[in-house]
Amino acid sequence: MLPRTPERAPLYPHVARWPLIAMAVKTAPTRLAAVTAPTAEAQPRVSAWIYLWLATVPLTWGFNFISLKVLFRDFTVLGLLSSRYLVMVWALFLTLWLFERDLSIQRKHLRYFILFALVAVGIYQICFAAGVMYTLTAESSLLISTAPIWTMLITAALGWEALTWRRGLGTLVGFSGIACVILGGLEARQAPEHHLAGLGIMALAAILWACYAIFSKPLLKVYSPLKVTAYIHLIGAFLLIPLGAREALAVDWAHLAPLTWMCFFYFALLAGVYGFVTWYRGVAVLGSSRTMLFQYCVPVIATLAAYFLLGEKPTLVQVAGIFITLVGLQLAVPGPAQSKADRLSAVVASGE
Repeated sequence: MLPRTPERAPLYPHVARWPLIAMAVKTAPTRLAAVTAPTAEAQPRVSAWIYLWLATVPLTWGFNFISLKVLFRDFTVLGLLSSRYLVMVWALFLTLWLFERDLSIQRKHLRYFILFALVAVGIYQICFAAGVMYTLTAESSLLISTAPIWTMLITAALGWEALTWRRGLGTLVGFSGIACVILGGLEARQAPEHHLAGLGIMALAAILWACYAIFSKPLLKVYSPLKVTAYIHLIGAFLLIPLGAREALAVDWAHLAPLTWMCFFYFALLAGVYGFVTWYRGVAVLGSSRTMLFQYCVPVIATLAAYFLLGEKPTLVQVAGIFITLVGLQLAVPGPAQSKADRLSAVVASGE
């Protein structure tokens, strides 16, 4: 656990009863000061195996969209999430114990975990799954990858960091690419039912994930990203499991196809646990600026996988929009000289 900083008089009395939120507000203008990047001589040599290992993350998250498309043939959104969390939470805590040997959190922080679990699990997971159901794979994978742009826009609106010309240009370019993907999707023959609603839901999921990345920073100063993730998913499970229990029990589990079983455990364990753990390791070893480059591959991999495995054929406008959006993300997301808070944001804002 990190050492405590000296207590200061609250600058915002109306949030003083919520110490972590108060800390997020009153230190926001100063905590984003740049951290000096290590010199080339000081950087340790990184094994090529780290890059190869980290390259499995966009593959895992890209194919996760395909597994969800398969699962929705037998599951409803709530039934799938309820079933997933019965498996995923145990695996997360086993991983947490193996990596940290410490499962404890402070009781005074429990209410913050509950708040973030409601946003990042309860609401976000439902929006994410429903968005995948009602959109084309190219659209959903790209929209959720815009969470870093939303993070930057929200912090700029709050006055926590400056909206530079580079970030502003990146935002405009990114949203231009998204518009191309959406407009191209309207002409696609395989567009699912409730297509437009699905696009809005997935955009909301990206905004919710960005909000979680921003306001969970105080918790990340006390706990590791893995521990924060494990506990918010545990608390979220208490909401999602009962919510979808009836629909999960209605599934004919005895007659599920082997492919469906494989996709279920893929969604619960590989995308939900392995992807996060590997991502955290990449950030710790390579830094978030280099690790984030792998995240940009997710929409490309998801689109290619959907084309070859599901027969979803993106239009030329959509293909162009994907690459335009990725260019915008590269411009908008902080570079190597990013602050410590930005690095923490990158850890959380990149998950599936």
